[in-house]
Amino acid sequence: SALFSLEDAVKKQISTYSHGMKQKLNIIGALIHEPKLWILDEPMTGLDPRSAYNLKQLMREHADKGNSVFFSSHVLEVVEKVCDRVGIIEDGHLIATCRIDELKEKNKDKSLEELFLKLTDTTPVFEQTAE
Repeated sequence: SALFSLEDAVKKQISTYSHGMKQKLNIIGALIHEPKLWILDEPMTGLDPRSAYNLKQLMREHADKGNSVFFSSHVLEVVEKVCDRVGIIEDGHLIATCRIDELKEKNKDKSLEELFLKLTDTTPVFEQTAE
């Protein structure tokens, strides 16, 4: 609970908690037994910036100890900063998997977001034109 500073919430009923507070409880519940493999679905959703930062640090530390963190996210900047490897899923199918550094090296240091858009190019990306 020190990870998320839940001291103020202890005396409140869970039904009164915000989405972010409930997300914190879910994460604590998943990690309390210190599993070697963490499987997290959109773990940053609803978290305040400090809690999201702390969770990203904890995820990185867990992986650096030789453990595994498997998580889904639509926030590709987070994926790019936290992950060693990435898998890209489109319509329920895994369409790419690679180390982040290899992916960037092969694609001239484009961001993961740009690479994702390129790999899943079925809808034109809005491009602002100068007038």
